[in-house]
Amino acid sequence: MRVLGHVTVLVNPLAGRGRARRVAGRAIAEMRRCGVDVQVVVTGSAEHGTQAAAAAVAAARDAVVVCGGDGAIAAVLPVLAGGTVPLGVLAGGSGNDFARALGLPVRDPVAAARVVARGVAGRVDLGRIGERWFGTVVAAGFDARVNERMNAMTWPRGRLRYHAALIAELAAFRPLPFSIEVDGQRLDGDAMLVAVANTGSYGGGMRICPDARVDDALLDVTVVTSISRVKLVRLFPSVYSGRHVRRPEVLTLRGRCVRLSAPGVIAYADGERVGPLPATVTAVPGSLAVLGAGGAGG
Repeated sequence: MRVLGHVTVLVNPLAGRGRARRVAGRAIAEMRRCGVDVQVVVTGSAEHGTQAAAAAVAAARDAVVVCGGDGAIAAVLPVLAGGTVPLGVLAGGSGNDFARALGLPVRDPVAAARVVARGVAGRVDLGRIGERWFGTVVAAGFDARVNERMNAMTWPRGRLRYHAALIAELAAFRPLPFSIEVDGQRLDGDAMLVAVANTGSYGGGMRICPDARVDDALLDVTVVTSISRVKLVRLFPSVYSGRHVRRPEVLTLRGRCVRLSAPGVIAYADGERVGPLPATVTAVPGSLAVLGAGGAGG
């Protein structure tokens, strides 16, 4: 098989609560066994990841490989989007929704390494919110509020902190007045959350926009309209299967350009804070080259 010559692997050692470090060890050993020259850079922050990716491109490396989660991938998109140097993915995060959407191995580091070593790239869509690139989902409303609350908490640790923030936000949350425009079609009304998606899932398998694809040049939009807290709790488990979109209180739309507005509402993209609305979200077709992306879907 054709093998890449020189790649830079960016390892986020904190991703997946240490999983990325373990994945990197096995995957890098396999890539070297396949004959790939691997340069390893351990990244300490998103900014460091962006800088390391830029250095790899400037050094004419054949690919930039990220070992981490969706946040680590998001850090390199400003460098790779619109270019020809492909992204390789070693799924080492807790969610890995972007890798899953591309049909890449998410549980087998050796298989993921072989995908990188083959050096076969396809192009997939990305999204932009303002000037910021994203790969998975832009979220605003209840789920973004949970993230805001969680980020402000110092205890408990790990996944328990998310659950504590979820319960606290559920007790305080009120529907928010959104204005949503999709390719000129405007919708005004109260909603619990709005998600604008390039991929079908976020948050580690929550299929918020189950029909979204990374190769259709479109964004999918899911709106959970104003409902009671009890209904929201009942709705939540169905998001993991994608069946929530069948319910009458959930609206779905699709388009190339989405404008969101809601006073005092913060947007998140790829799990990272973007800033307050209003914002314009656009699909950018074929803007990223990815190794092994031939099986891309949602």
